[in-house]
Order: sequence, then C-alpha cells, then structure tokens
Amino acid sequence: MFFRIKDYEGLDYALEALSGFLEERSVAPERIFDSKLVACELVGNVLKHAESVAELHGEIKEGFIELKILSDKAFVLPQEIFCSDVYSEHGRGLFLVKQLCKERVFSEQGGIRVLIELL
Repeated sequence: MFFRIKDYEGLDYALEALSGFLEERSVAPERIFDSKLVACELVGNVLKHAESVAELHGEIKEGFIELKILSDKAFVLPQEIFCSDVYSEHGRGLFLVKQLCKERVFSEQGGIRVLIELL
C-alpha cells in the first residue's frame, strides 16, 4: 500500500484506505486503530512541521504492521521524546507513537519506519 499525501484531505483518504487494507487482512480492530493513529501523527507532522509532501507505505510483514513515512524535505527529529502533560501541544504525538510501536527507526533521508505488533 502506498500513498503520496499533499494535504489533510489526502491524509483522511489514506487513513481510510489503510483501515480497509488492514481489515481485508483480518487485523484486529485495536491494531487498526493504533496504525491509523501512528500514521496520522507522523504524516501530520510532515504536513505541519516540514511543510512537505509525505509518502505513506504500509505492509504486513512477519507478524507486524510496518509503516514507512517519508518526507520530500528532511526535518529535524527530536533527540528525546517525552510528553510532560496530556494537554501538551508539542511532543504528544511522537510520545504516542513511541508507546504504540515495537520499533522505530529514523532515517537521515527524512523518514521513519515503525513496527506495530499484530497481536
């Protein structure tokens, strides 16, 4: 599954397509929700902070949902990820991603690869 996302309308479309892709493969509803939340946070960061076009790649691989999010422009990712307050407008999204993903790999090319367990 692959989408090139230029705006928030495109993000909504991609999230619904991601949901359908995972439903067709009998992924549990809570993992579909986790995947959509992670994709929304990461692609939203590209659209908002990098002011760039995002690519969303998704597949099921060896017991995981693998999502890759790339940006046309590289942007600086924080060294430390924490959320000091549930109402915080900064850092909360990456904190949620950190909590939901088994693995996160940041790329020098302006991308991130995350794994979400299927079980």
